[in-house]
Amino acid sequence: MSNRSKNTQEIGVFQKLESETASAKLSTMTDHTAQEEHEKPNRMARRRLETRSKLLAATLDLVLEKGIDKTTMDDITEAADLGRRTLYYHFASKEECVLAAVAGVYAKHASGAEEHFASVPDPALRVAGHAHEVIAGLVGEPVTQRLVKHPDLLAAALEKSVALFALMDFEQGVADKRFRLSANVDLLYPMLVWALVGLLIKSIEKETKLTEIQSAFAILVLTNLGIPADEARALNGQAARL
Repeated sequence: MSNRSKNTQEIGVFQKLESETASAKLSTMTDHTAQEEHEKPNRMARRRLETRSKLLAATLDLVLEKGIDKTTMDDITEAADLGRRTLYYHFASKEECVLAAVAGVYAKHASGAEEHFASVPDPALRVAGHAHEVIAGLVGEPVTQRLVKHPDLLAAALEKSVALFALMDFEQGVADKRFRLSANVDLLYPMLVWALVGLLIKSIEKETKLTEIQSAFAILVLTNLGIPADEARALNGQAARL
């Protein structure tokens, strides 16, 4: 297969993954200006968004205060001052509500990193920079500490938030012929998500220093995108100084 054909195929796979996660990202970032640009909701739609935001804010507060296991659907409706029917209209379960709340928090970190490194021309350096900034933000988020005992939920929240931003950078790097995948993207994507889950837990449990976690993940991502190990380490060093 020619390099051009391979790049085209890889971009197609990225676009498929991007489309699968785009709706999840929009649903978890209801208060983000990006959604406002995509659609101008009518009065009823605005009320639905406001109600959803109230539920997510109440859920997040409760998870931070009581933890996931001790938070109930009744707690959420009482804190949001809304009825159970309203809650179930938006979310089928407590886990779905918690997931949306956490993913919304994480998406803001990813969006902030995207904006911070938007002027960096090298996709590889952008990816490394995003890894450093996003990991620092996630480790510092109180809600992440509540997810240490819920790795499946942590992984799902990462997939529904930071994933779309990462896929966009990966796709751009492939289009620019900067990246050449070392594995099928369908395998690479969950591998990187679960690697990040493990590293976040290690950092929160104080088993590994934050800077080591940031560097390990940045280098892991870059090498799996086809960047030689020596260059990946150099890019990691640059990213740490940005």
